[in-house]
Amino acid sequence: MLAAVTLLVLHLLPAYGHSPAHNHNHIARNALPDTWFQPSDHAVRALFARDDFPAVGSDAWVASLPPFTPEGSQTPDITKLPQAWVDAYNAAKAAGNIPNIPPSTTGGQYPNNLDPMSSDICSSYIGCRAPEDHFNVPDGTLALNFDDGPTEFTGQLLDFLKTNNEIATHFVIGYSIQQNVSAWQLLLDSGHDLAAHTWSHHQLTTQSDMEVVSELGWSMNIIYLSTGGRVPRFWRPPTGDADNRVRAIAKYVFGMEMIVWNQDTEDWSLTETPPPTTTAIIAGQMNTWLNGPKSPGLMILEHELSNLSIGAFMAAYPLMKSAGWNTQSAARLVNPDGAYRNSAGPTGTVTAAGLLDFKGDGPSGTSNSTGNTGSSGSASSVKPTGSASGTGSKPASTGAGASSNASSKNASASAPSSSSPAATGGAARLDIAWFNALVFGAGAVACMML
Repeated sequence: MLAAVTLLVLHLLPAYGHSPAHNHNHIARNALPDTWFQPSDHAVRALFARDDFPAVGSDAWVASLPPFTPEGSQTPDITKLPQAWVDAYNAAKAAGNIPNIPPSTTGGQYPNNLDPMSSDICSSYIGCRAPEDHFNVPDGTLALNFDDGPTEFTGQLLDFLKTNNEIATHFVIGYSIQQNVSAWQLLLDSGHDLAAHTWSHHQLTTQSDMEVVSELGWSMNIIYLSTGGRVPRFWRPPTGDADNRVRAIAKYVFGMEMIVWNQDTEDWSLTETPPPTTTAIIAGQMNTWLNGPKSPGLMILEHELSNLSIGAFMAAYPLMKSAGWNTQSAARLVNPDGAYRNSAGPTGTVTAAGLLDFKGDGPSGTSNSTGNTGSSGSASSVKPTGSASGTGSKPASTGAGASSNASSKNASASAPSSSSPAATGGAARLDIAWFNALVFGAGAVACMML
């Protein structure tokens, strides 16, 4: 009944216009439409449903982590995806909204000599920007944003931002949250904006459709469960690796908008041996960017992975201010409605929303999704040797977890050890108020169309 009603609403609700495409010297238009399939308050809510939330770090919260693959790799098991996600994907696929692009072999490289810069594929890994991608910000503004948290260094970054009265957008990794619960709690208490950066930090174009659904869905879910039901509006692909297939799954299944960047510090590599970049090189880049033109504004890729990467940001911050940049959270610069679909901000009222019903005994309402994969490729864990366009994006995870110093260091202390509790198979509860609104709202729309 829910799936049928949700599908009805998906077809009845009108699309709405998205913000105009940003200018970019190397933009290649993609095959996706210029309008969003879902209004901002649309039934991404149908993928979430509960009326209470477990305390972060509690046994019930841990039990709400995704079911992992049997070998204990901490990669979510796609045979145990929530049925609501599978239904939403199948509806989008049946409607022709998920293109049939084969998985890449690694970022920007596709089988059968397919052109990654073509309008059909539009690989963001090698610099193709689609009309709805967010990568520029208004003139004179500088977007504060950090990837790959939380880590053991997150507290240091938050202290600095608080001292300077700044709010940033943090693109968080589900696996890093699982490994750094105390730092996650600090981030939650800080009032900063949160956005999804997948669960395992794999390159998404190398994965099957259901693996993409899993990576995005579970990373949204842990934000949702930890923030009292806030549904993240934005996501960032690991290594900047997305194409029209991945964009469409994020958009049509989960209602998320993609944020990338227009400058890259490569600060993730500061702790590599030998490091591809140095703090001196980053300081030189910052001097050039910050003293350069203010049109467009700056969306600089930075990470909260190490003392060095955080230190590089802190060293550049005085110049950001003295050069006259208006520093704001990335989410608030690209969309005035903020970081969440159903709340004005980290402390605003949360409107009725629904993802899954977790009661502390593991994810319920799961389904074996085998056979529903719109793309047949399996996940690849090949580490890229570098972007073809010199974007310098951070390598993807070569294992299950995020490619993060903190995550790698703490991998042996993972909780839960080999997997979270298996799905109970119980039917997912619906938020009754939301369900009534959906049913009667769909009926009213149908009547108006007759």
